[in-house]
Amino acid sequence: MKVIVMYDVSDDRVREMLANRLQKLGLTRVQRSVFIGWGNNQKLRDIERLASRLINPKTDVVHIVPIDESYWRRVKVIGTPYNSKRVLKVVTIV
Repeated sequence: MKVIVMYDVSDDRVREMLANRLQKLGLTRVQRSVFIGWGNNQKLRDIERLASRLINPKTDVVHIVPIDESYWRRVKVIGTPYNSKRVLKVVTIV
């Protein structure tokens, strides 16, 4: 399965820590606050624990979305992906 992680974190330091740790977990940044990557149930739990430890739930939000491979194949991207070197099987429409 693929995993999409989207966040809105108000503290710059926390936001940078979250982004760095998501990359260390193997996710790829596709927009400033959106990461995608391969996942399994353990990775989903790891991301959930990481986000729970870092963010302030009163001011911040993290969405962790597992995507089945059949749904992922239908993803369309219009324009140039943020990180075109490492985007995972995304179809670009121009």
